[in-house]
Amino acid sequence: MNSCYKDKTKTTLFILILLLNSITVRAQLNKGLTLNLNLSTRLTSLYVYSTNLTKTSYNNPAPPDLTLFSGFGNNILNSFNGTNLYLQLAGVASTILLVTTNTDYHIEKYFNEHEGFGKFAVPPVRMAMLFPFVISGSLYAYGKFKPDKMAEGASFAVLQSSLIAFLYNSMLKAITGRPHPNWRNSSDMKKLSKTFRFGFMRGGVFWGWPSGHTSSTMAVVSALTNFYPNKDWLKIVGYSYVAYMIFSVSSLNRGSMHWFSDAVAAAFMSYAIGSTVGKFYRSKFESTPSQSNLNKSLSHPIRIGFSIQF
Repeated sequence: MNSCYKDKTKTTLFILILLLNSITVRAQLNKGLTLNLNLSTRLTSLYVYSTNLTKTSYNNPAPPDLTLFSGFGNNILNSFNGTNLYLQLAGVASTILLVTTNTDYHIEKYFNEHEGFGKFAVPPVRMAMLFPFVISGSLYAYGKFKPDKMAEGASFAVLQSSLIAFLYNSMLKAITGRPHPNWRNSSDMKKLSKTFRFGFMRGGVFWGWPSGHTSSTMAVVSALTNFYPNKDWLKIVGYSYVAYMIFSVSSLNRGSMHWFSDAVAAAFMSYAIGSTVGKFYRSKFESTPSQSNLNKSLSHPIRIGFSIQF
């Protein structure tokens, strides 16, 4: 009975729309003057939204079934497609520029001579490897407790982007073999700043190019800011923290942790990964009609137009 009543209501609404959109009142005035009164409304869009919302409400479709590995393969590929390919290349190009202009050398030299900066670098460096797990774990726990499926989706986006960034970062370190700014055992830091030992595992995967600390931080921040694109405060806080991490890995222990270009390259490359994964998970929540869309439809007033024909 209830279902029948709903179907009749929707049918009645649809018929009403057709009638209101076709009403034309013609009045014959003196000397052949014709007045047309056209009554048009926004009820068509209201009907569409009300139908979709009715289906969502009455059929109660399940929320998107997401896991940590949802879209994993495609997200890896898409991290190197289109604009993301340019971001990957920007990571390489920025390193070439900073190395050939001796910028890496001069920045390391500055922090080597100004040891005091290193004390500000300790907190984020110690936090870096735990950062993805703290953020994703907090979001997942909140999503389960609330419950909030979007928070759960954000937690998967953070963790997946961090995993892809880690694997990619480790592969690059393994094949580039760049030594860290080891001023304790090197007498020619300018030459060391330009050294790459291409091959396999010639420098391990702990030190080297690009910076793993910066990579994991940018992966988390870019995934979150692309999953929640309208949260401006998140962008300000998140990318400020990324900048803080770049400063930290460049200045810690008198500049002996990473060359500046290691951190810059990691930021470019991991942004491509994090933004791709964040957008993918976000897209899974955008196919369901929202109450805000209905409110927009209802906010439009009825429009009445007049035309005079001779």
